This record gives sequence, C-alpha cells and structure tokens, in this order.
Amino acid sequence: MLGDVSLPVPVTQRSVVRAGMSPVALAAAGGGLVVALLTGTTLGWLVSLVLLTWAVGAGATLALQRASVAAGRSERIDPFGVGEPWRHFVRDALTSRNRFDEALRDARPGPLRDRLSDIRRSVDSGVQEVWQVAKQAQNVSQARQRLDAPTLRRRLETLEEKDNEPAAAAVRSQLGSAERLDAVIADTTARLETLEARLTEAVARAIEVSALAGQDDDLVGLGSTVDQVVNELESLRAALAETSGSGHPD
Repeated sequence: MLGDVSLPVPVTQRSVVRAGMSPVALAAAGGGLVVALLTGTTLGWLVSLVLLTWAVGAGATLALQRASVAAGRSERIDPFGVGEPWRHFVRDALTSRNRFDEALRDARPGPLRDRLSDIRRSVDSGVQEVWQVAKQAQNVSQARQRLDAPTLRRRLETLEEKDNEPAAAAVRSQLGSAERLDAVIADTTARLETLEARLTEAVARAIEVSALAGQDDDLVGLGSTVDQVVNELESLRAALAETSGSGHPD
C-alpha cells in the first residue's frame, strides 16, 4: 500500500557524515575549543575536549535524525491529503520509490544490492521530506486563500477615497501578506518540482544500473545525489516551517 514503510532506521555512513557536519556538532566543538582555551589546558587535552564535544553534538544530531525519520515513517503518506500541485509531487515521489523497491527485490544478493539498499533508505527519506514539504505548503496555500485580494483592493480604494489612512494602512498590510505568500508558494512550487524531478531521475538511473548488472561503484555518485536532494528538501521544509510559524514570510 502506498506510503506504508516497515524498514528500520539504520545508522549509515552517510547519515553519520551528515551528523558530524551538522551545525549542532560544529557548535559543540567550537564550545569545547573555547572552554579549553579559557582554562589554559594543554594541547593534548584541548584536542581531546574538542573531539569529545564534537562527538556529543554529532551523536545528539544523529539521534534526533533517527527519531525524526522514525516518527515520519509512522505516518501514512496520502497524496490526497493535500491539494494540487502538492499532490502531484507526492504521488510521483511515491511512484519512484515503488519502482525502486521492485528493482531492489529483483537485484541479486551482493555488493550491488547492498548499495541499492543503502540508497533505498535515502530515497525513502526523500519521499518523506517531499510529503512534509507538501503538507506545509498546503498550509501556506490555505492561509493565502483566506486573503481575498480583489475584495481587499476594493476596500482599499474606498478607504482611500474617505481619507481613512489608518484603516487603509491595515488593508495594505493584508495585501502585502498576500503578495508575500504568493511569492512563497511560487518559490516552493518551483523548488519542489525541481527536487522531486532530481530524485526521480536518480531513481531511474539506479534502476538502469541494476537492470544492466552494473558495478556497485556506479551507484556511489547516485547515492550522493539523493543525499543532496534530501538535504535541500530538509532546508525547504525548515524554511516553510519558519514561514508558517511566524505567520508571514519575511
């Protein structure tokens, strides 16, 4: 059934690398460095403290990532839970993942299948991110629909004729919100369309390599591509969350 996922949430090499380069890990290492310098410790202890704080930050980030993925997987992805154009992106992402699953099932055991399994986890993360972005974008779209721009413009004209500047300023502010939300929706649509297409392209290429019995090394670049797409989707989701949380885009 679409959206149902039963895979565990493993610790992969790429997930560890992402955690190690996360802002939390780097900030923790910086904090350790500051403490070491202020306490006047030896070089050996300085290096040890920086590495320890970095490891703690990376471990915390990895734990949060695993918890986030596990929580997302407990939720069934339903393309019909969002409207267009978001539904289209979610549906296409799910279709790509299902096609990837078919290729993975047909792959013979060995290094190629192992590499495909690793990429499959990243693909699943990408699909989950597409779903989360789609839901947040749907919320922004609904907020925009509540702002009736034509009616607001007519009201503004009336208020300006009456020379009621305080009320007119309030209406202009609402129109400004509508314009900013339009910009957010347009930008999100373009970015999500591009990222979903890149994810689908990588899946198609991985399926091709598997079908032609290529080398597992042929999939290394594809795995990096999928990871990059996932990272960009995460950034898009975070930006949308900030917009939704503040009530308006800055």
